[in-house]
Amino acid sequence: MFAKRVTKFGAVVLALTTLMAVDGAVQLPSAAAMQKSSKAPVQVSFWYGLGGQLGNDVQLMVSRFNAAHPGIHVTATYQGSYSGGGPEQQKLLAAIRAGDAPDVAQMEVHSMPVFAAAGRLLPLTHLMMASKSDKPGDFLTGMLVSTQYKGVYYGVPFNRSVPVLFYNKTMFAKAHIATPPATWAQVMVDAKKLTHGSGHSKVYGFEPLVDWWPWEASVWSGGGHILSKNLTSAQFATPAATRVISMEQTLLKQGYAEVQTGPQYWTETTQAFIHGQVAMDIDSIGDSGEVAKGVGNSFQWGTAMFPANALRAVPPGGGDAVILAGTPAAQQAAAWTFIQWWTAAAQTIQWSEMTGYVPVQKSVLNIPSYKAYLKSHPQFATALTELKYQHAAPASPQYLSILQYVQNALQGVFDLRQPVASTMQNAVKQADSQLSGN
Repeated sequence: MFAKRVTKFGAVVLALTTLMAVDGAVQLPSAAAMQKSSKAPVQVSFWYGLGGQLGNDVQLMVSRFNAAHPGIHVTATYQGSYSGGGPEQQKLLAAIRAGDAPDVAQMEVHSMPVFAAAGRLLPLTHLMMASKSDKPGDFLTGMLVSTQYKGVYYGVPFNRSVPVLFYNKTMFAKAHIATPPATWAQVMVDAKKLTHGSGHSKVYGFEPLVDWWPWEASVWSGGGHILSKNLTSAQFATPAATRVISMEQTLLKQGYAEVQTGPQYWTETTQAFIHGQVAMDIDSIGDSGEVAKGVGNSFQWGTAMFPANALRAVPPGGGDAVILAGTPAAQQAAAWTFIQWWTAAAQTIQWSEMTGYVPVQKSVLNIPSYKAYLKSHPQFATALTELKYQHAAPASPQYLSILQYVQNALQGVFDLRQPVASTMQNAVKQADSQLSGN
């Protein structure tokens, strides 16, 4: 079950808290050190957490960088999934403790407060302000919500996504539904119309993604809050916070929705849509490339913004690029060159078109070739519209640990059909205990 992965959250938080207690503040490099050069290529180690075809895409991008920068050589190493508390972050933690951390790492967007609070990341504000391409104002609206901690930038948007609604246009046409649902009330109506068949050939109208990431959007969309403003108490068991997942569970109980369980639940959710087993599902825009390849010409499909309820709101997804504290000055300068190259318009467009992740720079929206690409691939444009509705996750160093309890609760609600109110209230009690240190 997925719970085996999320139980690592607490280990990351605990170990980093220990490190924070014994280590001093990060010192910024001097301008002279940043400009230091050498005849031999500067070696930069880069850890990333995207596997499969996405991992191949990362290696392709890195090889292009190395070819264009003979004075720098980036060695990119896959370290397992970067997703909240996953293998990459476990290995990063171990490397930090051993004094052998990489120079650059891909950091899952929800993990920034954990590592930044422990003083393990190089502050990047001064570098961004002086950059010709990566100033804060150069990025798309909402793109920087995950890159700061206590007003200081520690990351730069790297591979970024948002949760969206994927829908089967062919099934919608057969059901005489003209447009995708914009609200959860309409999801309820459409899911019933789209469900047909029986047994192994049954097609479900909707498939929730049983994961804490879209759950964040459901809490905010319902008008609820995850933590209090002062980050000292959990608030995600209120009627407003549970409104959307209650609606999803209702569809599940009535037979108009299904969910995937087990360690491959996310992959299987994507595949269920690709194979026409569900008419709508919640997924990452970063999976749109996989969907496009998998669907081919089997049916027409599209994407729509995450449905609204009381309001429209989504969390950031994907990862940011960070430079580890303690990285030597020459590697810092080379790493910053690498990050700026990756986020520049030409490369962020290449990355987006290869993978489905959103480009990060404002300037790409005015490039004719990218405008043409979006016109011929309208499914990929949804996320660009949705970016402005991003909300920052609570900036608590304890947040990943809290998400462990949330994920377990979601599995109870969807996999075991447990009552929503009492299940989430139990998770709130566990979260409050974590926040209070008990």
